[in-house]
Amino acid sequence: MTCTAGPNWKGSSVENETAGVEGSVPFDIDAVAHPNIDRKLRYLPRVVASSVRMVRQAAPGLFVGTVVLQAAASAAVAAEILIIRSLLTQLLRDQTSGDFRSVVPSVVAMAIILAFVSVAGIARVEFQRLLSELVSRYCMRRVISTSAAVDLVAFDHPDFHDRLQRATVNATMRPFQMTSGLLALGGSLLGTASVGVVLLLVQPLFFVLILAAVIPLSLTSVRIGRALYEFEVEQTPISRQRYYLQALLVEKDPAKELRAYSLAGYLSGWFDLLYDARIRGLRKLIRYRLRAGIAAGLLTATITGGVLGLLIWFVADGRASLASAGSAAVALLLLGSQLQSLASGVGQLYESSLFVQDFNDFVALARPDKPVRGTEILPSRLETIAATDLSFCYPSRSGAALQHVDIEIAPGEVVALVGENGSGKTTLAKLLAGLYQPESGRITWGGVDMAAVDPDQLHDRIAILFQDFLRYYLSARHNITLGRSGRVDDLDGMVLAAHRAGADGFLLNLPNGYETSLSPQFFGGSDLSGGQWQRLALARAFFRDAQLVILDEPTASLDPRAEADLFATVRDLFAGRSVVLISHRFASVRLADRIYVLDAGQIIEHGTHKELIDAQGRYAELYALQASAFGLHPSTTRDSAGQ
Repeated sequence: MTCTAGPNWKGSSVENETAGVEGSVPFDIDAVAHPNIDRKLRYLPRVVASSVRMVRQAAPGLFVGTVVLQAAASAAVAAEILIIRSLLTQLLRDQTSGDFRSVVPSVVAMAIILAFVSVAGIARVEFQRLLSELVSRYCMRRVISTSAAVDLVAFDHPDFHDRLQRATVNATMRPFQMTSGLLALGGSLLGTASVGVVLLLVQPLFFVLILAAVIPLSLTSVRIGRALYEFEVEQTPISRQRYYLQALLVEKDPAKELRAYSLAGYLSGWFDLLYDARIRGLRKLIRYRLRAGIAAGLLTATITGGVLGLLIWFVADGRASLASAGSAAVALLLLGSQLQSLASGVGQLYESSLFVQDFNDFVALARPDKPVRGTEILPSRLETIAATDLSFCYPSRSGAALQHVDIEIAPGEVVALVGENGSGKTTLAKLLAGLYQPESGRITWGGVDMAAVDPDQLHDRIAILFQDFLRYYLSARHNITLGRSGRVDDLDGMVLAAHRAGADGFLLNLPNGYETSLSPQFFGGSDLSGGQWQRLALARAFFRDAQLVILDEPTASLDPRAEADLFATVRDLFAGRSVVLISHRFASVRLADRIYVLDAGQIIEHGTHKELIDAQGRYAELYALQASAFGLHPSTTRDSAGQ
């Protein structure tokens, strides 16, 4: 078959927001692979609105308090200018008499305003510190919700990981940075309006000239903001490689192999090369930003200086009084500062908007145009599970992982999947578990198409023990009860699951029994052997108490005796459940009700152990090879078929 990009990609609107999304949903791979870096300024209001919405939802009360403080501090600027003008007028009027008592109220008012501005500034900084943490938490939860919601096949796309990387980084700072910038921008606008009104009353020409002075700075701020975003998008794949090398160099699991092969120096050098590449690109970016910023700043300063010179000429020519000129000079300087802050704020706002929209695009991946939750209900009792004409392609591979696969699992039946590495066994198991959606064909449970079932309902019926199962660095109790998180306090069920998996003996001998943390990285923690970890993962599968149990190489880390004991009792241990057993060890799957042999993604033969041995096909060949490897006489192979 010919592979396509994946199973039924659907588009999604980048304007939508996602929070608390559960279940696997498709996403628009084209949007992931080709982020829009050519954002126009017309998109800015929309992105600003989404940022404000996020901050308001994260901490509504704190957000309102911060806005009020910012607005009050900005309004105080106009009051300061008016008081200065009043002071200058009174001082010039009273200087001949030497009686300055009339200026006392103005001085007291100025002191009160300055005290208020100081206190408001301190409070605003502390409010923003807390607001930043709350917004970061809110946005990271949205990233986590999206990552948990998209279809598993998304993680086979490098572009998805690039977008996830940027969303993770941006979530911790950009939405709040944008809202903080917006608040500062709002303050600058209020300050500009306040000072502008005063200046317009004194001399409208000055206001127009100083307004024109900041236009170059505003345009430059937008250009350099876009340059930074383009740089970060370009650097994302390199940054991910660097973070991966960093994890290899600092985490526990890789530490033993890095030391055994003396790899630390080599990988550190590789890490440095990747970082050097980023630094070179960053230096180039900074040179561009500096050149553009300095040119715009010099032009703005020149125009501002010219306006001040014009003001002095107005005073010398008698067109303006000394008091008006003094207040105008203060207003000019304040207005120039406010306008420069305004221009810088627009640039920063635009820069942040690019990253925030990138973040919005990512979280929108988990929100398709149409509802994806199925409405069909699975039968309450365990029924036959059947895959018909099943095919599947990984996006990263050119060939099909599965092709036209038919398989049936009757209620209470033990079905084994065997085959060489890369034959498609684990992929088939993931499709049966509803973790991947097929490219074509379908899987039914009691006649109900699994694609039409709510993913949560489906997953609730299934327990799966992966070959690369997780080792949770939590307590032993949590390592078991996470198999059914709604029953984490079911201690009796936990102990029973541990006993059935043969894990209770070594768990009870831990320093704090089931409450022992299973990692020496934490105080009082203990580590386990590979076989003990595997038994713990098996206990987690028992604790889930599901109708369909999928065991992918469940004995890979067990010793031969423990492996033989487990396979001999698997039917009793999982009585009343359907079991899919994946194993490379053919001698261990002889007791399965049916055995499916996979090769290059296809079922090439199936039947009981005896039927497959008698057929003298691939199964018999591989079984004989394994038997001879363990020193068994060929006749043992034939005799075993009759068991």
